[in-house]
Amino acid sequence: MPTPASRTADFEAAFFGSPAPMVILRTDLRIQEVNHAYARITRREPDELTGRYMFEAFPDNPHDPRADGVARLGESLRRVMRDRAPDTMRVQRYDIPWKDSPTGFTEKFWSPVNSPMLDSEGALVGLVHHVEDVTDVRRKLRRILQAYERTETPAAHDAEAQSRFVRYLARTEEERGRLERLEQEAGQLRQALASRAVIDQAIGIVQAERRCAPDDAFQILVGISQRSNVKLREIAAALVRRAAAGDSAPLLPRTW
Repeated sequence: MPTPASRTADFEAAFFGSPAPMVILRTDLRIQEVNHAYARITRREPDELTGRYMFEAFPDNPHDPRADGVARLGESLRRVMRDRAPDTMRVQRYDIPWKDSPTGFTEKFWSPVNSPMLDSEGALVGLVHHVEDVTDVRRKLRRILQAYERTETPAAHDAEAQSRFVRYLARTEEERGRLERLEQEAGQLRQALASRAVIDQAIGIVQAERRCAPDDAFQILVGISQRSNVKLREIAAALVRRAAAGDSAPLLPRTW
């Protein structure tokens, strides 16, 4: 039978060796332990965090008047202490102190889960704060959406980011509540991808009619869009509809 000492050693090995960033908080919300993964993503040494009040170590960004990370995390931790049950937060922007930043803070988005630590009699003895850093995914998605807004077709170097985001959503399908904010933006991305599918069909139509390469066909569509002041996806949709209707007339005027 495992002894209390061996159980403690097993817990410490699992906690400090876990790839999941975690903090153990006392009931007064002072930091008791920080694992290596958490220290790495926050670029803080465990010794500089241990013993400090959580919101002293990680205050709101004073340069962001809309910052609400302290308030929302505080509400979640109070729910955990009140209900003695885990609390899964929505994706939260919570900037953190950053030594290399000119402002002293860096933008961060987190997916946090807070859980109670109970003794054998069910008394609350601490809390576990577990976070997933989703900042990189958030930034890549933002760049993809900006690319669509500018050109209505994605830059080639964003293809990997699209794939990564889709895989990310698949892994977190069971926890959609945590990712409500990202899911809303994913809808925009899916709409943009649908537009791209129509544009690809139109490129194929232009290729067949003009006997040109895909890049040249795309540039023809872009030129039509610019000269007519009509969005590229609307030009593409019109060409696809005409082709589907079996119109025998040339789909594009020879001057285009």
